[in-house]
Amino acid sequence: MDLLDKMATYVRVIESGSFSAAAKHLKLTSGAVSRQIAALEAELDVTLLARSTRSMAVTADGHRYYEHCLRVLREVAEAQAIGRSRGVEGTVRVSAPVSFGLAALMPHVITLRQKHPFLSVELHLEDRLLDAVLEGLDVLVRAGATIPISGGVVARRLTAFPFVLVAAPTYLERRGEPRSPEALVGHDALSCHVGPGPDVWALGDGEREARVGMTETVVFRCSALQGVRELALAGHGLALLPDWFVADDLRRGALYAVLPGWSTDPIPVSAIYRTAQRETPRVRALVDHLVEAFARPAARRAP
Repeated sequence: MDLLDKMATYVRVIESGSFSAAAKHLKLTSGAVSRQIAALEAELDVTLLARSTRSMAVTADGHRYYEHCLRVLREVAEAQAIGRSRGVEGTVRVSAPVSFGLAALMPHVITLRQKHPFLSVELHLEDRLLDAVLEGLDVLVRAGATIPISGGVVARRLTAFPFVLVAAPTYLERRGEPRSPEALVGHDALSCHVGPGPDVWALGDGEREARVGMTETVVFRCSALQGVRELALAGHGLALLPDWFVADDLRRGALYAVLPGWSTDPIPVSAIYRTAQRETPRVRALVDHLVEAFARPAARRAP
């Protein structure tokens, strides 16, 4: 078996998380996969994977070799495509937060596919933080978080959005409408904050800022925006949610803007990818398309 095949097998082992999972995907036996990795390690004279009877861990050398394998295999695939007239092709693997991915990213993935019909998109919707190297992804789309990625990366700004305060008309009829940030104290709060630490809603109107502690009045917490929105729509309290996430609810009157003009500071959204992939056609096509799409006025108002 040639070196490229062994490199491809190694990449599959890392991305699958085990020899058996990689073997199943490659339609090989676990023993055959193990022998390929052992042959690689012998040729390189390094340990790529620290193995025990129950677990497998990637060594520091293994991480570096994985990155080299990805680059080599992708460059080979792109070289094989020279002379074809089909334009950008291949598969670009993207990770995005669940709610943002469904509501704000999916419309632009659809138009990307219309522009590049031979480009396949593999979209992973997940709210957990990821290591792009370990997960074998091409692009991470993330909002406001520090992303633990190994190696040199590029982060391109896509957009930014504030959180706005909303409530259902039924809740406001029952409890009254607060007219200032200080009046929020005592109102039932629906929170996206799960875990230790206080719930503090930091709002500004362009002239002053207010920080309101809501911890004592939170009646529902959910790490998923959808859960908080559902409780808000049902009239169970006030919620601080992204403007793009509630834009349609506000338009149709299902939710009402509380303290209009007050919002959080905008949260930046970036597309993050390896520096080595800056000129990779499928990565560049995806990121350039997203930058252009989010720059349009309609995209800034709502997804």
